[in-house]
Amino acid sequence: NNFDTVEDFHNPEGMNQYLAAYLENAGAALFMVKERDLNSNVAYADNDGAGYSESGSFSNGAAGFAERESYSYGQNPFSMGTTRKMVADSGDVATFIPDVPEDGYYTLYVTWKNKPGHATDVHYRITHLGGVIDRWFDQTQHGNTWQYVETLWMTAGVESVMVEVIADSKQVGKMVSLDAVRVGGGMSVVSRHGQVAGRPRWEEGAILSTQTNGAPSWVYDPWNDGNGSDPTSRSLWAAWEHPRGNDAVYLSWHSNASGAGARGTVTYTYGLSGCTSGPPTEGSTELATYLQDELIDSFTTFWDANWNDRGIKDDCFAEVNPAYNNEMPSALVELAFHDEEMDTAHLVDPRFRRDASRAMYRGIVRYFAAESGEKPKYLPEPPIDISVTHNKTGELVADWSSSPFVGAPYGDATQSYRLYTSADGRAWDNGTDVDGLSAVLDVNNGERQFVRVTGINEGGESFPSVIVGGRRASETGSPILVVNAFDREDSGLLRWEEVPRLDEVKRLDIRQLNPFDAIGVHGRAIAAAGWPFDSAVDDAVLDLSSYDLVIWAAGEESTVDETLSDAQQEMVRAFVEDGGQFFISGAEVLWDLDEKGDVEDQAFALEVLGALMEEDDAGTTSADGVGVLSGIVLDFDQLDGAPYPVEWPDVLETTGEVLATYATGGVAAVWTDGGMVFGFPFESIGSAQSRVEVMARLLPLLVPDFTPTEPDTGFETGTTTTTLTTTVTVTETDRPEVDPSDGDGDSANCGCNTGSPANVGWLLPLLFMIRRRSTA
Repeated sequence: NNFDTVEDFHNPEGMNQYLAAYLENAGAALFMVKERDLNSNVAYADNDGAGYSESGSFSNGAAGFAERESYSYGQNPFSMGTTRKMVADSGDVATFIPDVPEDGYYTLYVTWKNKPGHATDVHYRITHLGGVIDRWFDQTQHGNTWQYVETLWMTAGVESVMVEVIADSKQVGKMVSLDAVRVGGGMSVVSRHGQVAGRPRWEEGAILSTQTNGAPSWVYDPWNDGNGSDPTSRSLWAAWEHPRGNDAVYLSWHSNASGAGARGTVTYTYGLSGCTSGPPTEGSTELATYLQDELIDSFTTFWDANWNDRGIKDDCFAEVNPAYNNEMPSALVELAFHDEEMDTAHLVDPRFRRDASRAMYRGIVRYFAAESGEKPKYLPEPPIDISVTHNKTGELVADWSSSPFVGAPYGDATQSYRLYTSADGRAWDNGTDVDGLSAVLDVNNGERQFVRVTGINEGGESFPSVIVGGRRASETGSPILVVNAFDREDSGLLRWEEVPRLDEVKRLDIRQLNPFDAIGVHGRAIAAAGWPFDSAVDDAVLDLSSYDLVIWAAGEESTVDETLSDAQQEMVRAFVEDGGQFFISGAEVLWDLDEKGDVEDQAFALEVLGALMEEDDAGTTSADGVGVLSGIVLDFDQLDGAPYPVEWPDVLETTGEVLATYATGGVAAVWTDGGMVFGFPFESIGSAQSRVEVMARLLPLLVPDFTPTEPDTGFETGTTTTTLTTTVTVTETDRPEVDPSDGDGDSANCGCNTGSPANVGWLLPLLFMIRRRSTA
């Protein structure tokens, strides 16, 4: 634990949540040595157990995955069970439905037995709460291990996600292997010295994770001494998983340490001299150069003009050693020094890890482009200024602007957009391509819809925009506008965790940092109370005068980004003076406006909001409604269901009507002439039922002249927008081109390569391998 962080935590946190997304959005096929899902829950559907069914003619296959509470040294999870098989063009269907343990976001994995006689266009259909996803996999490779498919919102139970393997291949007479489906990351399950780690699987080292992923013992214990080598196992795993001939690179994400106060960024390849395994794999120096160039450009542009460029170096590191993996160019990046306080302040900042990820992704794109003699193409930045409002004819319309951030260290300009829709703001459809900057939403009166938008260009797809949405009114418009004003992403929002033997550590889970879904939480509660609403991000320019009520979701916004700028204060003041009602919630609103604000900020807080700050920290995450909200529990701890930690809830000083008090006795929420103020974020109230009840009681007071419609209930706990069914209608969609020739044979129980360290091309790094995805 150095400066409240740990090397083996902050590096994979950034890789799993930022770099993986950049690479996959650009079209890469990504294979990660260690688990990527931070969700410690897990569920399986396996032909050997529950959640599996067949329709058609099937037969027994080879050995396959088996779930166990733990696996001892030498046990391979993918040879302890069985598989089933079907003819690839028979029309048969195998169905997997895992029993999801609790609501949340889960990665979805599949596994199969790879053989030369298997089809290369095996159809997997994923029916989930947002719709249907069709994917095709080549079962001649990448078998006997977990293959990532997608990350999805799932609700507890067996009506959340269904995976069907459909025998509609174009390859006559080939076979399809059927083994298991997994959702979630789970906890470490590999036993060493008679015990398991007792930590989430993504935290475990590569010695354990490669065994969990089905690698043979020579990968995680190449010296056959019962202990193994973590760096060596990473590069050996890459060689084992990688089909020879596939165009791939290997990248390892590290942070550095010197004990001497060193700072800066360096990228390593294998040594040309002084090392016993010869020169680095061809292309490694070029890859390292592109990576280092992009990292330094990003850091000097965004963080420190004098950031120390330590250059390209070589060393005898196992991860980049061609004796362990000679199949692909390899590079090891040391972003900064985690034993130096100023560098570590950067390493733990989520924005720094995002910028580093963008830079490394850009370096990889440059490498592949140079290899092909092409100009590199980079995916765009997300759209901005997004909103959903009623137009003059009463339709809901989404509007947005293209990102102004174009050119290095960012990406290329946006060429088109993709609009994703959701019934609940959590489970999303596959998106609809849009050329312009707006789209009319296909919703009827009384229906709600949430949207997010991505930018598209030749380089790929951007990250998604902030979530917005609306519920269509039966008349021509909504009296309520919900504004997401929570833009903050800095390290001050990181949650603390007490980790055994490490003490308190700052942790990054971007969904517990700022999920950018405040409108989703507010909107579900408003709709469930029977009210329509519009929404927007706070940077979108909107006319407030057409609304009776503006709900301002400030979250943990503070002095870093301003809860309300001078221009926004002027806009809100005019709105309230004209008779509008303003409902603001957030943990730092009055800390920003009163405690740290100037005279104008303080005047706004007192005159418009009707409240000042009595104390900076309520010292509790428990509150109870009083008066109008009497009887409603307003607890906002993460253990109670809050989406992120609320560390400094404001205690309010006011002469208005008290709506809630903290367990420690201070005022938590008030109602004044201009509206209402909550000293903690509304979206942090853990109980969905409490959120709905708050809106049901407050909205009639804030908008007394509007009659709500029938409540839009049910979806707070996850209404499915697609009925999960085993009835399959196969339609012709874009699928990969395949070789229709017949083939047969068998392959060893490994991902792609066979053999041991003596006859396998050995290679490098720590974290993952990236293969260029076929354009098919």
